[in-house]
Amino acid sequence: MKKSFLIFGIGLMVPFASFADSAVKGVNPADNVTKMELLPSLNVIDAEGSPSVTTLGLKYDKELYKIFGINLELPLSHFSGYGISDTGIGDLRVRGRAQYRFGRNVIIGATEFVFPTATSDTLGTRQYTFDPTLAYVYAFSPNFFTALVGKQFISLYNLDEKKYQDTNQTQIRMLAGYLSNNGWWAAIDPQVWINNEDGRTEYLLEGELGTMLNRTTGVWTRIGKRIGGDWHRNDWTVLLGIRFIPGQRE
Repeated sequence: MKKSFLIFGIGLMVPFASFADSAVKGVNPADNVTKMELLPSLNVIDAEGSPSVTTLGLKYDKELYKIFGINLELPLSHFSGYGISDTGIGDLRVRGRAQYRFGRNVIIGATEFVFPTATSDTLGTRQYTFDPTLAYVYAFSPNFFTALVGKQFISLYNLDEKKYQDTNQTQIRMLAGYLSNNGWWAAIDPQVWINNEDGRTEYLLEGELGTMLNRTTGVWTRIGKRIGGDWHRNDWTVLLGIRFIPGQRE
C-alpha cells in the first residue's frame, strides 16, 4: 500500500514537466543559488514502522558573491514510539560554503554548526557539533553530473554525556544526476555512514525524482532505504520537497 502511494505521487508530478526549454536549478551541488525549501519527511527507525520521526524542514539558502553561500535549516518534528509522543522544534543547522570552478570541475568546501535547540530529547542530539564538508563535482554535460561528497560530524560539546554518545561520524556519498531539458530530473545517491566511536557502518541508498512546475518552483520526492551494515540508524525514509528560487523570470 505504501509503495503504491509513492508511485502514484511520483506519477502525479511528472506531467507538470511538459513545458520546453526549462532550467533545473538547485539539484546539482555546484548550483550556487538563493532558494527556499519546505522539506516534509518521514524517517522510520525499524522495519516494523515504529518508532518514527515526521519532520517539516524549513530551509533558506543565500548565494553570496557567486562563489559563497550560507543557509539555515530548522526542523519542526514529531516523534512517536516506545510509548512516547513528542512534538516541537529540532536542532538548528547553520552552514557556510565556498566553491572553486575550473572547466567542468567544481570543488566545494563547507562548514556546518548544529545548535541543540530541540524542545525534546527525542527531537535532537543534545550536542553542539561542527560538521565540515568537502565535495568534488564533475559535469559530463549540461544534463549529467556526478559528485563525491565527504562530511564529518564532530561533537564540540555534549550536554548529556551519560545519556548520549559523542557524535563522531563520517558520511561518504557518490551522487549522480540527470537534468532533463524539459524540466525534470532524476538522481541516485548511495551513501556510507561510519560511526567512528565504535567502528560500525551503515549502507544507505537514496533515489530522487522531481520536476520544475515553472521557472521558480520545483517539487520532488526522495526515497531512502537501509541496505546493510552493522549500524542501524534508520530503516527507510521518504521526503517530499518543494523548492522556490526567487529571481527566475518566466
